[in-house]
Amino acid sequence: MNILGLKYLFIICQVLLFLLTACEQKETVIDEKPVEKLKFRSADFQINMAELLSDGSSQLNDKNITIFYLDTLKHLYSKNNFTPAFLKNFEMKGLVDSLLVILGSADEHGLNPELYHFKEISEEFNKSDVDTLEAITRYSYLANADLFLSDAVLRYSYHIRYGLVNPKTLFPDSYFLPVVDSLKRNLLEPLSQKNIIKYLNDILPKSKKYKNLQTALRKFKKYREAEWEIIPYKDKKIEQGDRDSSVITIIDRLNILGFLDTAKLKMEDLTLYDSLLIDPLKNFQRLHGLNDDGIIGKNTIEKLNTSPEDYINKIKLSLERFRWSDYTDTSKYFLVNIPDFRLYIVDDGKEIFNTKVCTGRKRPPNYQKQLEKFKETKDWKDKPEDWETPVLYGNISYMVLNPTWSVPESIIREEIFQKVSEDSAYLLNHNFKIYLDTLEIHPLELQVSDLSTEEVEYKIIQDPWAGNALGRIKFMFPNRFGVYLHDTPSRTPFNYSNRAVSHGCVRVEKPLTLAEFLLKDHPSWNIDFLKIEIGNKVEDKTKIADYKKQRSKLRKNIQDEKTTELFLSQKVPLFIDYYTAWVDVNGEINFRDDVYGKDKILFEYLEAKKLI
Repeated sequence: MNILGLKYLFIICQVLLFLLTACEQKETVIDEKPVEKLKFRSADFQINMAELLSDGSSQLNDKNITIFYLDTLKHLYSKNNFTPAFLKNFEMKGLVDSLLVILGSADEHGLNPELYHFKEISEEFNKSDVDTLEAITRYSYLANADLFLSDAVLRYSYHIRYGLVNPKTLFPDSYFLPVVDSLKRNLLEPLSQKNIIKYLNDILPKSKKYKNLQTALRKFKKYREAEWEIIPYKDKKIEQGDRDSSVITIIDRLNILGFLDTAKLKMEDLTLYDSLLIDPLKNFQRLHGLNDDGIIGKNTIEKLNTSPEDYINKIKLSLERFRWSDYTDTSKYFLVNIPDFRLYIVDDGKEIFNTKVCTGRKRPPNYQKQLEKFKETKDWKDKPEDWETPVLYGNISYMVLNPTWSVPESIIREEIFQKVSEDSAYLLNHNFKIYLDTLEIHPLELQVSDLSTEEVEYKIIQDPWAGNALGRIKFMFPNRFGVYLHDTPSRTPFNYSNRAVSHGCVRVEKPLTLAEFLLKDHPSWNIDFLKIEIGNKVEDKTKIADYKKQRSKLRKNIQDEKTTELFLSQKVPLFIDYYTAWVDVNGEINFRDDVYGKDKILFEYLEAKKLI
């Protein structure tokens, strides 16, 4: 190598040496002593938690945060020497994030995540996770986060397991379905779990009806973003072939709600109500409890104008009701849904039959005011009419064939008195018998005024016949209200969309189908024998001959020649419930009117308490 080459080599070496030295110096400046991770000290946490929960502490007041179970948690933390319930150190972000995901998903159950300190838990824990803060400040934030988590987990768990309210407290005179006894509820159970995430997932409602309703809730929340123009009603029904400017808005509404696909709808005139719209409109009517006649009248327009928020609130209220009482595990049962005016037979979790029913009339608008007056005067004339069918549970244990009807005093005073006043032969023409003690009185010899006294001395009983108010079959289950299912000769009300027309009992459109289901495994009776007993025609002569041979045995120990008590071999549970939104067996969401105003009461309570 020549001298020039050696010179260049020397220069290169000098440059490399300079660069290496500069790098070393730069690294030395950056690599300062790192911030030391704060080692978690239980004693420091305990001091801060004790201070937070002390009666003289102003921290919670300063934050303007309500700890719902504050007294309970004060006792629990004190009992545990103020050790953390969840946050055992400053490095539990994974657990906090997982819990926040669960609490944040409360809205999928129709619950408000703000009830569970969602924002506060996140803020306080994140503050505690800043290494540069003083230790005392970090422990203070961690104690706050642990307390908020404990309160949130307790409240969320309670709401998911039992609901936001106790229905027996909110509806003390009309809710009698079984709920978990509050004395048996272990409130602190969630805080004793080894795996809180698993526990919170395990307590979620598992029933298909609940999960389907959650899916519907997600769907209807999306409608909040849609344009929702009010459809006017012009005092004229729209029928097939009519033209109306509102038809285009109706098409748009049906499209948004999923009843038709406008992309596939080939209509030349969007003001014409043509045959392409009939079936979608009928389906809409059916799923909203209207008569599905395809005619666009006032009631249909009102339902089409239901806002997304109203739909959402109905779904939320039904989710709440499903949390109160879940009977899906019962192998077979009857279910009457009052707002739906239908009875369903469920066997092994599957709906096998449903039929129309009529339920009790709605209380008058001035019911509460009149009830208060009655409590003061004790005068029966001031007592308000109350025929609403209660929400209750029972076991159908027997049927009464060809029943008599013992008329309640209230009906004698309020209805029989009026009818006899208008027609003196009314009782005689409708097969009623009148008794004073054991003495039978001829209907035409009765003093009409005696039927309107505070205590009616007479007993009025309607004999079995085609026009008997209870029809030919009565289905009996013990309950405090004397409510039962029964047949009826009055068929017209089954054509109404609102069938709240009875005196509290449940009239059944197709009682023979119910009877056949109940007699499926009966050792002696069958549906043909029952039909013959109540006077219905049976074509099979061998069945008739067989019945005649066995009648005395079938009616053993029954004295009355007409009325027969038929005891079942197995009792069948009956639930009379009340919900205005649900998903049916076809996966379609149904909505019904709040016939007794119970949705209104529940929503107003939840809204006032800021629970919804």
